Amino acid sequence: MRHVVPTSVVILLVALGTVGVGYGLWAKTLTIEGQVHTGSVDARWTGRVCSEFNSWPDLPKDDEDDGEAEGKDVGEWSVTIDPDDDQILHFTLVNGYPSYAVDCQVHFKVEGTIPVVVRGTSIIPGNGLTHCTLDDLDSGNKKILRCDQLTVIFTDNLGSQLHPGEEAASSVTVHVEQAAEQEARYEFDIGVCLAQWNEEATAAECFAAAPSH
Repeated sequence: MRHVVPTSVVILLVALGTVGVGYGLWAKTLTIEGQVHTGSVDARWTGRVCSEFNSWPDLPKDDEDDGEAEGKDVGEWSVTIDPDDDQILHFTLVNGYPSYAVDCQVHFKVEGTIPVVVRGTSIIPGNGLTHCTLDDLDSGNKKILRCDQLTVIFTDNLGSQLHPGEEAASSVTVHVEQAAEQEARYEFDIGVCLAQWNEEATAAECFAAAPSH
């Protein structure tokens, strides 16, 4: 007697026969690793050379204009680099009097590894100064801080490009006005903002992006 196997049973047997038959997948991932070392934008104040003079608003033209009027030695000035932040320059006048004047050449050096452009400068009034206004003069890259007690003229390097290791100098002249008080101490700071040479930025954008101190 002949037995006929149902079709469904045949399909089941074939399916069971394929169980366990397959290929082991061997694989490997190739990874490319890289490193990018970025440079740095950095500069610091390095020093100053200052002298008193008595021909305001003109700078000394000869030895007769150097020093205080009539050979006096009364007013005192100091220009110091902040001990905690060498990017801040402090100016202080003590025992000044109306018409006392000082001229300084201040120097800063690029110590980072990226060329920079001076994008912004500022004069920041401090102790004792009131009713101050800051004016930008397009000609000669000058800023003038006018307060009741002092006038400060800062001839800066706005827009100039400096490379690593290079130094630049700016001029700061200070004049004590008639409204200055007796036994007063007057202070202000100078700020310069640098950005990498290929980045266009306004002074406000530069100062906003710079690390706060």
